[in-house]
Amino acid sequence: MPQIEMGADLRQLATGVAESDSAALSELTAELLKLPAKAIRLSTRAAFLLGDPALAEVRGNLTAQAGTFAVHESQRITGISNQSLSAGASVLVSTQADARSARLGFQIEDTEAALETRVRFLTPEAIRALSAPELQTNMLGQGAQTFATLPLAATHIARYTTLAHDPNPLHVDKAAAQAAGFKDVIAPGMLLCALAEMAFAQTSPNTQIQDLRARFLSPALVNTSVQVVVSQTSKTKSRVFVVSETQDIHAIVDIFTAA
Repeated sequence: MPQIEMGADLRQLATGVAESDSAALSELTAELLKLPAKAIRLSTRAAFLLGDPALAEVRGNLTAQAGTFAVHESQRITGISNQSLSAGASVLVSTQADARSARLGFQIEDTEAALETRVRFLTPEAIRALSAPELQTNMLGQGAQTFATLPLAATHIARYTTLAHDPNPLHVDKAAAQAAGFKDVIAPGMLLCALAEMAFAQTSPNTQIQDLRARFLSPALVNTSVQVVVSQTSKTKSRVFVVSETQDIHAIVDIFTAA
């Protein structure tokens, strides 16, 4: 399809992100990381905005054309607070999409809060050709901490996709996932990102995140465990690696905090 590029389109959130959904995401990630239940408002809950009825038409730009499948490439979340995700908030929405990729940008009006989602539309051949780099010790700073998750069961993935209103069949439909070139369904990239944020919160309690940037490099299959490695690179930046049991990197999440 031809490239679609839209200017800022002002929309008003119909439902926003419910407090109960924020709590449910916190509970899910704490459970998977084998931590005590956490009453934390994770920044990554901002991805739930894609389920807001006011953004249904925009969400359609993330739907792959026949013969391709939507694969999450990157995510950025800046300055998100609980208040900015409330029903009634005005959001400036920008969209760029073509047959190969899509970018959605959300800016909460009159705030610094913003969300950017990028996806690629790949053929099964391109998906099978994907190769993940391995985590090397020289990528880590001193004092890195590792958290191992429970196996990412289909029920865990379903709990996340229900909260996020994520319609991507790669996360819930084995036949669709196999048609795309995967062995089975895969965990949503934003679930891995939420695990990274929760692990960071465990190592840096009461720390306010200003900016979170995630890159997704390889899929995490259902019924496999992941390791979440938190490494501080400077006073205001931590890098979190989400890796397989064989150290293939699924995601790299950079977290920036106040000085």
